Amino acid sequence: MSGRLNRAAILASTPLRQALGLMGIVFAILLVTLGFAYVALRTSTEDAIQADLKQQTAVFQVAANPETLSVIVSAEARASDPSERAIAFVLPDGRQVGNVRVIHQGDQWVVSRHPDYEPLSKHGYFTLTMPLAGGLLVIGESRAPIAELSSTFLAILIFSFVPSLLISAAYGAWAGMRARRRVSAIEETLDQLTEGRLEARVPEDEVKSARGDDLARIGARLNAMAETQEATVAALRQVSADIAHDLKTPMQRISVLLAELRDSLPEGEARHLAERAGIEAEGAVAVFHSLLRIAQIEGGSPKSRFATVDLGALASDITELYEASAEEAGGTLTLSRPEGACTVQGDRGLLGQMLSNLIENAIRHAGPAPQIRVELARREGRVDLVVRDHGPGIPEAERAKVLRRLYRLERSRTTPGNGLGLALVQAVAGLHEAELTLGDNHPGLSVTLSFPAA
Repeated sequence: MSGRLNRAAILASTPLRQALGLMGIVFAILLVTLGFAYVALRTSTEDAIQADLKQQTAVFQVAANPETLSVIVSAEARASDPSERAIAFVLPDGRQVGNVRVIHQGDQWVVSRHPDYEPLSKHGYFTLTMPLAGGLLVIGESRAPIAELSSTFLAILIFSFVPSLLISAAYGAWAGMRARRRVSAIEETLDQLTEGRLEARVPEDEVKSARGDDLARIGARLNAMAETQEATVAALRQVSADIAHDLKTPMQRISVLLAELRDSLPEGEARHLAERAGIEAEGAVAVFHSLLRIAQIEGGSPKSRFATVDLGALASDITELYEASAEEAGGTLTLSRPEGACTVQGDRGLLGQMLSNLIENAIRHAGPAPQIRVELARREGRVDLVVRDHGPGIPEAERAKVLRRLYRLERSRTTPGNGLGLALVQAVAGLHEAELTLGDNHPGLSVTLSFPAA
């Protein structure tokens, strides 16, 4: 299948199409030029043969009577090869002399072989028939020069057309594959940038190749754009991390002060307001903590702690931890996993936090009796972790948006949360090079994370 796709991509490449188009134009010009040359030379050769035939009749016109002319024709016949030159004289009494026989068919005299002479020309004859000395003189010149001319032009066409075709096709295929490789490198870089991997670049050997042609310039500008975008995003992340870091401590102090204020106030409206303010402050602290956590994950620093993790065992621990919470919400939480280990390379703490976020989201948003199922599966060098529920799900148009930081669906604004749960899941997935997919569980939401197997 991939071979067919590669061939289709090569055939669809602009350089190959241009090479084939140019080749077609060159061959069309070659054919037209050779055709005109062939027609001109053939016409000239035929005219020369016809003129030669007329000149040959002058020798025979000196004869005054049939007997004299028959002697001259017999002498010429013995000196001529009928495969090149045919000559015959039909006397008034019907007798024939010459190196060929002639037969009257319709309005024409047809040359046939004389039993005493060599075979006829296999290419036919240009013939000239004229009444002379009371009889009929027939002279023919072989059409061999015309056949040789046709063979020569055919050989020229073959020996110029076939090598040109092979060379042009080879060059077109080479140019198509080379351009396809370079375009594929640019497409792959664009795909990676679209997926959020801002460190992706077009390889330097592709950018500096072909003496700075259009694809090289496009690759260089794409790299420059990616570098600018990466720097901009890095600056924004750093600003958000700095803000979160700088505000986290003051917010924690405010939370502590509000707790002390609450404890120091007597029962009443003032104490109730202080308690509500403390809850809001704790929520703000949680937001700053999550933002800092996401910034650390996206920075890649936890990769230094990567080790082999059994996702099956981790999922068992996490689901066991949340079973009671699901039951309190009136629902169930089940786990399906294959026999044996489902190992990946990663940070066990982050993977556990990721799965906890998914289960908490399902318990919170999957309705009054959430039915949650965690599934693990192995396939072709991958380990898939899927969390399913039977709640209202997420509309397809909103699925990309819910992965943003602080984004919440309209119906979720009345429930606890800060809109960072799925953003944290996406950050952990990106750190572990896992593919995150939000799908429809018919009904409900399915969240699939596909990890490279360890």
